[in-house]
Amino acid sequence: MAENIYKPFDARIEEVIPLTADVSLFKVSPERLVGFSPGQFFMLSVWGYGEAPISVTSGADEPLSFAVRKAGLVTGALHGLTPGDRLGLRGPYGRGFPLDIAKGRDIVLMAGGLGLAPLRPLVLEFLRGRQDYGDVLLFYGAKSPRNLLYRDEFPGWEASGIKTALTVDCKDEGWQGCIGLVTTLLDETGKDLKDATAYVCGPPVMIGAAMERLSQRGIPDERIITTLEAHMKCGVGKCGHCYMGPRFICTDGPVFTKKELRGDFTGNSSP
Repeated sequence: MAENIYKPFDARIEEVIPLTADVSLFKVSPERLVGFSPGQFFMLSVWGYGEAPISVTSGADEPLSFAVRKAGLVTGALHGLTPGDRLGLRGPYGRGFPLDIAKGRDIVLMAGGLGLAPLRPLVLEFLRGRQDYGDVLLFYGAKSPRNLLYRDEFPGWEASGIKTALTVDCKDEGWQGCIGLVTTLLDETGKDLKDATAYVCGPPVMIGAAMERLSQRGIPDERIITTLEAHMKCGVGKCGHCYMGPRFICTDGPVFTKKELRGDFTGNSSP
């Protein structure tokens, strides 16, 4: 009998780390070995509450991890779990980020809010193979300094060669950095980017604006890459909830190039 594609497998929560007031990092140990690529996602489930699609935020050499924002029934239930509790996993699903088109090129990473979570595995991948890439530029923005994810990792990334620029919409008393849209950070860099490869993730409006600015800087559409998510129910292209134009985000994506999205991206999906 064929395996039930909707049946989750078990995972034990090893650690829960608050990242912001409403985002926590869940490190889990699945009952089976699972390989994944940066950009792929899993369906996470809590018995009695349902499932939610969550992108992987861990690197290849780290425990499988997910950054989850408390935003609804399922994610609220996830935030009620503690180390030792168990959750269900299905996946990994979808296409990951293409890396071959980045070899030997400068890299631009643009993230807004929770959008840094699925891009973090890329940061770690570029650090592991630092000699294979040119400059790596990370532009990251959030609503406020307290909403910036992984702030404790930024100094290490900087020391290892990731050039990081941050911005917020609203500063607090101790913030001395930039205030404004994340696209402003891109505008302020004088580097020639036409030969670079760019990866973008964030709220829909930010994705659209960032891709447009990257195009204006001369990066061709096939080297501007984003990741989208939607209100997925199945993750395997059966339910139709993530239908977008001629594509299903869960199976044809969630990673797309701007060239693939040309004429289809409406901003109705949210990573």
